[in-house]
Amino acid sequence: MAGKSLTPFYIGLGVLAVAGGAYIVAGTARRGPPLTAETTAPLASGPRGITLGSDSAPVEIMEFSDFECPWCGQFANLQMPDVRQRLLPTGKVRWRFVNFPLVIHQKSPYAHLAAACANEQGRFWEMHDLIYQHQEEWVSSRNPLRMLGDLAAQAGVDKARYESCVSERRSWGRVLADKALGDSLGINGTPTFYINGRLWGGNQSPTVDQLIRIVDSLAAGAPAPARTRASAPAPH
Repeated sequence: MAGKSLTPFYIGLGVLAVAGGAYIVAGTARRGPPLTAETTAPLASGPRGITLGSDSAPVEIMEFSDFECPWCGQFANLQMPDVRQRLLPTGKVRWRFVNFPLVIHQKSPYAHLAAACANEQGRFWEMHDLIYQHQEEWVSSRNPLRMLGDLAAQAGVDKARYESCVSERRSWGRVLADKALGDSLGINGTPTFYINGRLWGGNQSPTVDQLIRIVDSLAAGAPAPARTRASAPAPH
């Protein structure tokens, strides 16, 4: 480059810097302030959580879960398919997923918002599965919102409606309403399970075989197998 003017080069750098700065500002404006588990919003009314199974089922299992929690991911990927195949078709149980983003997780709130926005279009469970199947990828991503948006597209949402929901944080009040329920129960770790209002007392998540035995017992009108009530699991 000897003997040549560097003026055009520096002008080019200046243009790129301005464009980059504008892009960053625009992106920040779209997303708004950082979303955390403590970001406030008016609580949504209505039932808490999202359900699977018969509304007339005699047994309800409530799962308080965090999308960034690895143990929640393990349950969703390994146990939940069996729940759907072996337990829900019996008509004896209704499953209720309750959002419970933990304050220790920085990216989980965005996943809960994304799932709640997918739920606006009746695509919650498709999004739930994809979020947990790709948990390591979006958690380690520098731009989890973009990756979650890609997952939402795979889940079959209308892109424009989904993006407006996320940018406006339209469904965040529903996530917070779920979390308020968990807070009222003293939950401080995930996943935490309640079966017909009783805290699952195992030190680990229940297996499908254990759930089948308990559901069969409750559905038959017999008392559930006695278990020592354990403290809520440590946050994950």
